[in-house]
Amino acid sequence: MTAIQEAPAAEAVSLDGRTFTYVAEHTVPFRPGDVVVLRAAGAALLGQVTSTAASGSERSATAHGEGVVLAALGDDGRPVRGDVPPFPVATVAAAPVEVLEDLQRSVGATLPVGVWRGGAAEAVARLRAGGFNRHTFLCGQSGSGKTYALGVLLEQLLVATDLRMVVLDPNADFVRLGETRPDASQEATARLGDGTVRVLRAEGTGSEPLRMRFATMPARAQAAVLRLDPVADRGEYNRFLHMVATVGTVGNGTVGELAAALREGDADGRALGQRIENLGMQDWQVWARDQPSAAEVIAGHPRATVLDLSGFSDPLEPLAVSLDVLEHLWTHRTERVPTLVVIDEAHNLCAAEPTSAVQELVTARIIQIAAEGRKYGLWLLLSTQRPSKIHPQVLSQCDNLALMRMNSRADLAELATVFGFVPPAMLAASPHYHQGEMLLAGAFVPAPTLVRVGPRQTFEGGSDVPVPVRGPAHHG
Repeated sequence: MTAIQEAPAAEAVSLDGRTFTYVAEHTVPFRPGDVVVLRAAGAALLGQVTSTAASGSERSATAHGEGVVLAALGDDGRPVRGDVPPFPVATVAAAPVEVLEDLQRSVGATLPVGVWRGGAAEAVARLRAGGFNRHTFLCGQSGSGKTYALGVLLEQLLVATDLRMVVLDPNADFVRLGETRPDASQEATARLGDGTVRVLRAEGTGSEPLRMRFATMPARAQAAVLRLDPVADRGEYNRFLHMVATVGTVGNGTVGELAAALREGDADGRALGQRIENLGMQDWQVWARDQPSAAEVIAGHPRATVLDLSGFSDPLEPLAVSLDVLEHLWTHRTERVPTLVVIDEAHNLCAAEPTSAVQELVTARIIQIAAEGRKYGLWLLLSTQRPSKIHPQVLSQCDNLALMRMNSRADLAELATVFGFVPPAMLAASPHYHQGEMLLAGAFVPAPTLVRVGPRQTFEGGSDVPVPVRGPAHHG
């Protein structure tokens, strides 16, 4: 039995039935985030400690703190949602593992993602799949285990739901999402096999090609890819508009054919053709030509499509194909196909300060999905190391938070502002999280939860490069 379990019960009072304060003599029984059972006048309640403090001398220390009331406990000991009356006094003790499990079960949390220590007890940490119909933000500094943890979340969603998933993967971290490990569960092996995950990559990788079709992009997106400004490049831009209006497509669908046709035209047309050739766009790997585009693959409704954005020679190619896919999803939003759009290293696609016309359009589309996509079944899961680099109009629309170790006080302050429902003391502890520890809060958990992330069911696509350490014989 641990020291926490042996500690005498604290006493609590609630003036509103929603929050409580507690005091404990000669002990520090709880930590922020601990789940507790309060017993008052024959009633049993479930609460969560949100802050703690201590006062007095070493010999007469007093612990005190605050918390929120989560639910009443029924005669069977299970949580019952509803109004709770104020109480003048209640004893407070750490909740046993059965209560933690019942709390998760009461909200339909079934996806196992690790271990939850909610006080003196440890339980399997489970997420509520239905909570992903809100936008989710995952952040953590380098080395915190962010990519590994994101893989655990994606695996569980693929195993336990029929949610369509589109993963924009800039570092090839999820290209093995469909390859189960030898020690994976039978359910994971069955659900993730048989082409559940389609991986699209740049040329020369042996996978399906990641491609886009220029002719089917909206005119505004085409102009951005061509780096055309309607004022500064008014002649070329006007020629482009007339070409789109009269032809409807660009040549037979390639910019190379467009450049060749423009060389035979007027001065503005020749200038536009020269622009294409000078930018080297006719040599981009990303053009579909006679191959299917990523948007066409997604239109076939595979369970999951991973777009490996690495491996292209021009940095605009991954931005352009991301824009094409996002435009496709938005154009077909009225079909209301439940879709989770996963954007790893999200600051590259929805930057706080876009640096190119294409990035600006990508950011604008993600902002629109964040603001309006939920009613069409388009939900975001964004992952990054730095919240401050994400466009604020996207971050402010996220209702779920997954936070790993974060040292930046400025970033933590911003998260505290955006996710006001997370206990500040739990956020403040983030710099001290161990690798693989993650704070979960929002619609996908019954209460803010500190989790030790569980094992992966599939292989990681990438990993850190180790430092080549010399053997002991070389030390001296």
